[in-house]
Amino acid sequence: MPSSLLRDDRDPALPPNHPVNALSPLRKLLILMTLSYSGFLANFSVAIIQCGFGPLGKAFGVPPGDIPHTIGYNLLGLAVGPLLWNPLSKTIGRRPVYLLGSTLFLPCVIWMALSNSYACFSAARVVAGLCSSFSQTVPPATVADIYVKEVRGSKMSMFGTAVVVAPAVAPVFSGLIVNSLSWRILFWLVLALAGLQLVLFFFVVPETLWIPTPTVDEAPSPGTAVKGNSPTPSMLDTAKPIACEEEHLEMASVPGGQAAGAGHVGAAWMPWRRPVEFLRVCFSPVAMVRFIPTTLVSIYYGSIFAWSVGITIVMPQKFEEAPYNFELIPLGCAFLAFGIGGILGKWSGGIVGDKVVRHMHARAGTRQPEQRLWALLPILPFMVVGCAIVGVTLKQELHWIAYLIGGGLFFFCLSAATGILQTYVLECYLPRSMDTQAVFVFFKCIWGFVIPQFVTLWGEERGYLEEYIVQGVLSAGVGALLCVSLILKGRSLREWQGMPVSQ
Repeated sequence: MPSSLLRDDRDPALPPNHPVNALSPLRKLLILMTLSYSGFLANFSVAIIQCGFGPLGKAFGVPPGDIPHTIGYNLLGLAVGPLLWNPLSKTIGRRPVYLLGSTLFLPCVIWMALSNSYACFSAARVVAGLCSSFSQTVPPATVADIYVKEVRGSKMSMFGTAVVVAPAVAPVFSGLIVNSLSWRILFWLVLALAGLQLVLFFFVVPETLWIPTPTVDEAPSPGTAVKGNSPTPSMLDTAKPIACEEEHLEMASVPGGQAAGAGHVGAAWMPWRRPVEFLRVCFSPVAMVRFIPTTLVSIYYGSIFAWSVGITIVMPQKFEEAPYNFELIPLGCAFLAFGIGGILGKWSGGIVGDKVVRHMHARAGTRQPEQRLWALLPILPFMVVGCAIVGVTLKQELHWIAYLIGGGLFFFCLSAATGILQTYVLECYLPRSMDTQAVFVFFKCIWGFVIPQFVTLWGEERGYLEEYIVQGVLSAGVGALLCVSLILKGRSLREWQGMPVSQ
C-alpha cells in the first residue's frame, strides 16, 4: 500500500480536485481540529452546570436535584436537531450548515444566561441543543469527505475523544466561576467560545460536499428537474425509490465510491426549489433505523454513554455531602480524572482500531467494518471494573480518589468504544454516512436524556453498589454479545438487508 495513503495525503483513484486530494495535510488537520472543537463545545455547554446545581436551584426556586434534568433537556435537543441539519448538509452543503448552526447557537446561549425561571431555562436548553446538534453528526461526514479509509478510525477517534472529554473539562470552569461569581458567567464563557467556533468555521473549514459530474448514462431525461449543476434527478418521480437518490447524493463524498469520477465541490440543490424532495431526504434518517447493525450498535453505545452521564451527575451530589465535603473548585477539578481517561482511550479506540483493521485486511484480503469490533473486546471487562470501583466507593465511603479512578477507567473505555463504534456505524453505510450518524447520535442523546431522571433515585433506593454493578455487567455483557454476533454474522446481515458489503 502506498505510504502516502497511510499519511492520509492523497488517493489516486479520486480526481485532483476532490477534497481528499485538493486539501493539504495541514489544512485537513486544521479542519479536523475545528470539527473536534465544535463537537467539544456542544457537550461543554451541556455539562457547564455540573458544579452549579445549588446556585441554579436557588435562582429558580427549585430543588438542586431538579437542575440535572436540564442536562437531559439539552441532550434531547441534540438528539432531534440532526433531522434538520443532516438533510441541509446533503443539499446546500456542509459549510452553510456549520455557519448557520454556529450563528443560531449564539442567541441561545444568551437566552440561557438571561433566564429567570426554571421553565425558561429548560426551554433555552432544549433549543440550544437543537441549534448546536449539527456539531454531532455533520463533522463525521466531513471526516469521510477529506480522509481516506486507512486512517478514518484514528481521525474519528480524535473527534470522538473531544466529545467524550468535554463533560470532564466543563466542571473545572464551572467550579472556578460559581465559587466566586454568578452562575450566569458560565454562559457568557460559553458565548465567547461559541463566537470562536463561528470564526473558525468561517476561516478554516471549506465546503467538502463532492458533487460528481453526470456521465452520459446518468444524464437526466426530459421532465427531470435539475437546477444548475445538480446531478440529482428529481424525486417528484415517485417511481424512483428514495434509497437510490440518497446513495447517489452521498456516494459523491465517499472516497473510492462509484461516483469517484469528475465533479466539483458545492451545493447539490436548494431545498426551497424542491420541497417535496427535501422532505423525503429529511425522512431518510428515520428510514435508516431499519438497518439492524447500525441501530443495535447505536442503542448499545447510547447505554454506555448514559452510564458515563450518570457517573458525572452523581459525583457532585455525593462529593458535596459528608464524608467528602468538597468545595466547588476542588469538585470541578476532580472531573479532570474523567478527561484523562477519555484522552487515553483515544489511542485504544482509534489508532488500535485502524491497526486491527489493516492487519485483518492483510490476512483476509477484504476489508469489512466488523473487523474493527475486535479492538473493543479487550476493553469490555474494564467497564465492569470501573463501575464496580465507583459503586464500592459510594457504598463503603472509601477515599474520594477511588471514585475518580473508577470513573476515569470507565471514561477510558467509553472513549475507546466511541472511536470504534462510531467509525463502525459510519463504515456500515458510507453512501449514507449522514443518516448513520443521525441514528448514532439520536440513541446516544435519548439515553442521555433519560438517565438524569432516575440515576440518583436508583442509587438511593437500591444502593449504589448494585446500581453500578448492574451497569458494568450490562455494558460488558451486551457489548461482548453484540461484537461477537456482528463479527460472525454482520456481513451476512448487511448483505441480507441490502447494505454495502465491500469497502
